[in-house]
Amino acid sequence: MKRILPFLAGLLLASCNSNPKLSLSLSNSDISSGKMMLTQYNETVLTQPVKDGKASIEQPLQSPGYYDIVLIDDTKPLNSQKKFTLYLENTNYLIEPQNNNYPKVMSGSKTQQQLTDYYQLQNQMAGKLDAKIDSMTKYLESQEVKNMPPKQRAALYEKTRKLQTERRKLEPEILTNYLEAHPNSLAASHILAEQYLDEYASQYAAVYARLSDSAKNTDDGIKVGNKVAVLVKLLPGATAADIKGQTPDGKAFNHHDIKAKVILVEFWKSGSVVANQNHAKMSNGLIITPRDREQFATVSVSLDTDKATWLKNAPKSTAKWIQVTDLKGNASPNVANWKIKAVPTYFLLDGNWKLLQANINLIDVDQAVHDYLNKK
Repeated sequence: MKRILPFLAGLLLASCNSNPKLSLSLSNSDISSGKMMLTQYNETVLTQPVKDGKASIEQPLQSPGYYDIVLIDDTKPLNSQKKFTLYLENTNYLIEPQNNNYPKVMSGSKTQQQLTDYYQLQNQMAGKLDAKIDSMTKYLESQEVKNMPPKQRAALYEKTRKLQTERRKLEPEILTNYLEAHPNSLAASHILAEQYLDEYASQYAAVYARLSDSAKNTDDGIKVGNKVAVLVKLLPGATAADIKGQTPDGKAFNHHDIKAKVILVEFWKSGSVVANQNHAKMSNGLIITPRDREQFATVSVSLDTDKATWLKNAPKSTAKWIQVTDLKGNASPNVANWKIKAVPTYFLLDGNWKLLQANINLIDVDQAVHDYLNKK
């Protein structure tokens, strides 16, 4: 709740100062009776009634920012509500909702105009695909689909997933085109911060590089920059992050000491059933071919916080299977630097500590190692 206090404080100042105010009018809505909710960080900060398609806000806004407008029609199911993002500051806004597109917004805010320009381009490049996905998603919820044979229903789900993947893949291209037309856009940093950057990390890193210095220095720009800096370290060919920690004999880990052409880096924790099962597989011979095995090493990085627990559960540390921990658990810099979200997680590196494959499935390691060494 603390993050919305500045806005609420601004509302309370309405009757005691003559500062510029936010003047927002909703017009030509198809809602005869409903609500207009103003939200930020998933918290509702203001609710206004919508009557005969109209609603308004006339209040000073202490600080500008991005807000979501949620329109609820009292005569329709809740899942029919409309939601869109605006950049609000103390100036005039006239909003005219559109059927399935971003609303028509007339405002003196330059940042809002940048946001509008982006959504107009997005509609041009992805509007038809978005409409198709929306139609498919609604159809999947219908009784007709629920009554289908499982195989037929599964095919529809798979078709929808492919469309959604196609749409996500298109987003970096939309942003690239947008920045070509609007190289100084501050709104671009916020738009970029709203994307799932992990899936197409290299493409989003290229988009981030196009941001102006001013956009990079916004709160959203700094957040994206920090995330991209981590993600690019997990791209194939990138130099992997260092690993902080000590081996069981108390020596600081140094990856330069590893004598191997391929290295498997594992992140695990005592108590993980899967990690323990995988350790058994690794002990019994993860790499099948003797020639491959001679050129392969493993580094197991524990996220334990208790040394005795770690030593009890860790496999024996050898030159070919090195055990490491800093005993900081999830607070370890290794977790942030390697972007660990779950354990166990595996990465395949070459002998120069450059990433070959991130988040590799353990069952795929032997074939990946064999293929890599055969190319050398």
